[in-house]
Amino acid sequence: MRLFASLVASFVVALLTAAPAQAELVLAVNEGVTYYVTPMEIREKYKDLAELLGKHLKTTVRIVPVDQYPVLRKGLDEQQYDLAFVHPAHHSLVSLRDGKYQLVALTKGFTEYKARFFVKKDAQMKQPADMKGKRFGMPDPDSITAVITRATMRDLGIDSAKADIRTTRYQDAVPFFVDNGFSDVGITGSGAVVKQWQEKGGAVLLESKPVPIKHMIASSKLNEQDVQKVRTVMLGLEKSEAGQKILGKLGYKGYESGDPQQLAMLTKWLGY
Repeated sequence: MRLFASLVASFVVALLTAAPAQAELVLAVNEGVTYYVTPMEIREKYKDLAELLGKHLKTTVRIVPVDQYPVLRKGLDEQQYDLAFVHPAHHSLVSLRDGKYQLVALTKGFTEYKARFFVKKDAQMKQPADMKGKRFGMPDPDSITAVITRATMRDLGIDSAKADIRTTRYQDAVPFFVDNGFSDVGITGSGAVVKQWQEKGGAVLLESKPVPIKHMIASSKLNEQDVQKVRTVMLGLEKSEAGQKILGKLGYKGYESGDPQQLAMLTKWLGY
């Protein structure tokens, strides 16, 4: 009887002292509004990364595609997401500024994202100053491209609030505005769109300051040990065969540590 009681007591103590299982973590993913990707594609694309993170964090990492910017903004403001991979840099930058999230990593190959201002090959505009008073065509007003565009226009002395601006959701639709005379200047952040435009003989009048996009950020509610685990996983992906397979599925070269001070300066330049 005494042995039984002792075993029961030991079992109770073990239950009380065991670390509670960590609840699932939420990884929100936003790939931008100017390139259409379905929620199903997002979940499949990030599935292997989420499983690897879950293995290191000893919990389940649930992927939540968030394609609407107002929903993303609300979710970040309320810290609904433990982790977030955010294409539209201005939204993550605001969350970093407010201390609700911290930077985990930047995506290699996307640290020099620029807005390019392009015109027809026979346009009379030859330098950036010539764009004053002209009509502009650009992507979605809440896209990072549009945010960079407005900051660049401000530097040129152009009031974007008063300028004649036509917008479209998708990057590759902007050249249509210029080709068909709806806009004098087109703006895009897509290297592919610029390449096609230049191959037709068109010109790029101006490139904006570079801004890193596609940030992995972590909620300030997540403990520092777990944040460091996530950072270690992200930065180490390219160093293993398994990690390289994950990167291949994501379509990225890898991840790197960013400079919080540089990001803070860019946040101010963007007007936040």
